[in-house]
Amino acid sequence: MTNTTRRIRSISKPSQPASPPLIDFASRPATEAAGHLQAPQLTLTFFSNSNGVPVANLHLGERQLLATTHPATIVAAIFVMGMTELTVVTADGRHTGELDFAGPGDNLLPMPVPNALMQLDPHLYQFRHLSPAASYFLLLEGLDLFANENWYEPTELADEHLRAAHHHLPKDLVRRPLVTAAPKGWKKTLARRNRWIYFPFC
Repeated sequence: MTNTTRRIRSISKPSQPASPPLIDFASRPATEAAGHLQAPQLTLTFFSNSNGVPVANLHLGERQLLATTHPATIVAAIFVMGMTELTVVTADGRHTGELDFAGPGDNLLPMPVPNALMQLDPHLYQFRHLSPAASYFLLLEGLDLFANENWYEPTELADEHLRAAHHHLPKDLVRRPLVTAAPKGWKKTLARRNRWIYFPFC
């Protein structure tokens, strides 16, 4: 695991015990290789839409889960599934890293602060060096940046991404259910958010 977000959080709070894992790997599909059962890998690849804009395409093993142009929706989906490890694959290479999500009750710095710290120290980013073109840059750096959201107590905008991820992910993969009712006008908000969703087909 890299120290990407842990270094950012250490400025605002003392170290705390890691949250217990939420995924029961025995309940997930597995593939057999070399006599061992292996949990399927969470992988992010990319394709281009009709305008040449890169679309992030999230898979668990061979199972396609979600495709979108917004990194916050991808990060929200990973949080909802209770996972942290992600392999990103682009034309420039591949890298496996971990999104170090906050635990319940963690006191995080306001989002602009981690953004500023990561800009000052680009080594804090795990994935943006894989950008094969400038159009990929914000998508890839957003994977690390949005891991600094407090997804347990999301802002109004983060809540949109969280609910969109819940709506589109297969129900058997959801490990963190929603705990509050949808806000007024959510159907219209979801319809707007779906403009950036390419899979599942909306």
